[in-house]
This record gives sequence, structure tokens and C-alpha cells, in this order.
Amino acid sequence: MLPDYHTARPTRPRERHAHSRALARATPRSAERALARATPRKWPGLKPLPTVYRAMIVRLKASFAIHTDESPVRLLQPRRTAYAWLYLGDAANPYTLFDFTPGRGEEYPAAFLSGYAGFVHADGYAGYNPIHGSGSRHLGCWAHVRRKFVEARTNNAAKASEALAYIRTLYAVEQEIRDEKLTGDAVVSRRQTRAGPILRKLGAWLDAEQRTALPKSPFGQAVSYALNLWPTLGRYLNDARFTIDNNVAERTVRPLAIGRKNWLFVGGDGGLTSASVLMSLCASAKRHTLDPWAYLTDVLTQLTAKPADVTHLLPDAWAKQHLPASH
Repeated sequence: MLPDYHTARPTRPRERHAHSRALARATPRSAERALARATPRKWPGLKPLPTVYRAMIVRLKASFAIHTDESPVRLLQPRRTAYAWLYLGDAANPYTLFDFTPGRGEEYPAAFLSGYAGFVHADGYAGYNPIHGSGSRHLGCWAHVRRKFVEARTNNAAKASEALAYIRTLYAVEQEIRDEKLTGDAVVSRRQTRAGPILRKLGAWLDAEQRTALPKSPFGQAVSYALNLWPTLGRYLNDARFTIDNNVAERTVRPLAIGRKNWLFVGGDGGLTSASVLMSLCASAKRHTLDPWAYLTDVLTQLTAKPADVTHLLPDAWAKQHLPASH
């Protein structure tokens, strides 16, 4: 359970060192349980960690394109559903950040990414509208479209399979790009010459099918879903930094589904901040193949000096300092 940071008494340096030593002695599993039980009164040395979290948020907002997704979690006091929003920075700002909120409204991503002007990989959920300009900077997800047509096979197997054949061809182009290790302009050229014509044919096919499909049938809903997002689904052709889908975010947020059953719940509204900070630091450390517990141990130790600049404590910078150059 992850409660509130804000009721802690002032932290003494000796306590911070003690908590760092406790993390160092812990195995990954026992450390995970310890952090899950960490409260400001028991572990006040954790209180400086939001400084590093806020620095990662600033860097994330400098990304050219991010990936985002959300997942429900249990809130115990009051007993209701909260949400964990995931934000993945790009290669230049490589952070995996969580924002735990009491609801799923658009005001939460809007507040977290206030001032962000880059592109957003996301599904069609309207809650993301404020962060991608109501579609103008939205990169649609072909995996979601494919899923809709997979579900539609129970209603119209022949037509749904035809749509899936188009989508498989789009993914085949992406596989070519990976196999040939293409980068930059070569990626854009391959996508536009190979995937572009497929998209145009698929768009015309969807327009024709919409005229005859039953709107409330699974197939009709799949067609409408694709056409509603159509301006966002071809945008990935224009820049090698874009991806065809949002699968990387879905894979990253998926462990929360296991956590909902086994360990992840939040004690109250105040615990949402604790969950956001701790999950973000651990996930970002793992993104750089760091041992989260070794990373947090050192960060907590260095924070006792109250550094004015914590850039060197961000996971990517810390990895450069502590991992072998060939890693």
C-alpha cells in the first residue's frame, strides 16, 4: 500500500542513510514489499524523491513524441477506482513516468503535460484530446484498429479478414524496416512508397464498406473506429521517430493488471503521489537496465546533500556513470 508523502516530519540525514542501507540489504522482492509499505513516518528519507520525479517530468515534456496509456487501480480510502496514467519519453528523454489520479477525466493528462507541444501516441480515448490538440498531434494506433476487426470476425468473418489482410501488409513494411535496419529518411521513404499506397486502398475500402455495414454491428463499429481516427493513422509515415502503434505503452502498463490482483493498491488520495514517484523511479531505472534498488539506494544517499541540480541523479545520467561503457 502506498500512502501520502506530505505528513512526514522533517527528515534527518541519519534517517536517510539508514533507509538507503535498508534498501541495499534488501532483495528485489523484499525491497518491493518494503517500498510498497513505505510511509513518510516510517521512511521519511523517501521524502526528497519527488525532486527527481519532477526533473524527469520536465525532460519528458521536451520529447518530440511520447506514448501514453492508462490503467485502473484500487483506491482503498475512499474505496473507488483510481487510474495510473503512463507516459513514455522519446529516445532523447528516456523516462517512464506514472501519474496516479483519482479519476479518468481529461483534466489529469492536461495538467500533467501542461505546456507539452509534441506528438502523442495514444488510442482513441477522448481524455487525451487536450494533450494532442484534439487530433492535430495525435498518432493513432493500428494495433487498436486491428483488435476491432479481430473482434468483428464473429459478425462478418469475410469482410473483417479482408481488413486484417490490409493491416498485416502495413506491419510487414515495418518488419522490412527492422530487418534492413533502416533509419531516418530511409524509413520515411520506405513507408511512403510501400505503406502509403496500401493506406490509400484501405481508406477507399473503408469508405465503401461504411455505406453498407450495419452501424451497430461489430464490423460496422470497427469500420467507424478506423475512419474516425483516419487522419491520425497515416501520420506515422512522415517521420522515422513515429511508430505504427502504441504497443510499447500497452506492454509497459500491462504489469499493473497483475499488480491489481496481487499487490498494487493505494491507501488513499494522498498515496497517489507516493505511487507516482516510486513507480516512475523504479520503471525508469529498469528502462536503463538498472537494479532499481541499487539506483534508489545511491540516489537517497546523494539527496542527503540537498543538491541544487539533480540532473546527475536521473536514471539515464546515473546509468552512464555506473554502468560499463559497453553496456
